[in-house]
Amino acid sequence: MRNGIQQGPFSPEAVRSFLNEGALSPSDLGRADDSSEWVALERLQLPDYRPLGPPRKSGLAITSLVLGIVGLPTVFPAIVAVVLGHLALAKIRRSAGALEGKGIAVSGLVIGYVGLVLMPFLIFAGFVAGHGAITNAKKVKAGLSATQIESAVDKFVTEYGVMPSMTPVTDTSKDASLAKTLVGHDRVQNTRGIKFLSMPASPSGKNGIEPATFRILDPWGRGYRVFLDTGSTGQVIVIRGAITEPLRGRQVAVYSLGPDGVAGTTDDVITW
Repeated sequence: MRNGIQQGPFSPEAVRSFLNEGALSPSDLGRADDSSEWVALERLQLPDYRPLGPPRKSGLAITSLVLGIVGLPTVFPAIVAVVLGHLALAKIRRSAGALEGKGIAVSGLVIGYVGLVLMPFLIFAGFVAGHGAITNAKKVKAGLSATQIESAVDKFVTEYGVMPSMTPVTDTSKDASLAKTLVGHDRVQNTRGIKFLSMPASPSGKNGIEPATFRILDPWGRGYRVFLDTGSTGQVIVIRGAITEPLRGRQVAVYSLGPDGVAGTTDDVITW
């Protein structure tokens, strides 16, 4: 009732809207359906009643937008952004004009969903990058070890004037005689027991010398191929799968099969 004129009936939501729009004031009278008493509207139990004033920005909407932006590279904030965005939209709809920020809530929802959609691709890209970094690190280790073996053979020849082995090709995972000679364990060839080769022990079966067997293994658990110029021809003939390479001016060449374990492919780790 306003100015003695009875209007309505109106739903509580409609009354709440009229109050916020200024069509009614808190001092106007009204009564509930189950009551005959007329009281000031501010005393009625209306949904989300607040004093008249400009609409407030929805805190949930703002939080949704912030978390949506933050959640682009991560999962959890993006999920929370989506949930809060839906809650904000629902609350804005029920506020009858007291809350605004629908656009902000929608933006938070969209960005949150974009983050969730992109996440599998980001995870996959991270996995690929991480796997590539690990593979490259192993290739570097294999290259260093292969170079160490080659250098040890050169030093042996300089010291003794002969090859440490008369076997033209050695797979260090199957034949440990070359390794035993180069580390000074076998004194048949290395009569003075000089340690030409120093590599870390490999109790795990990868990247080093196995203490018990003297097998030299690369980071993938396979042997190195060592080619020697046992005939003093001034060159080493290297065979990698279907590839045959004469390396002139060398007396030793070493390579690892690399990550794929196949000879003659682009990921072979070579010393020449």
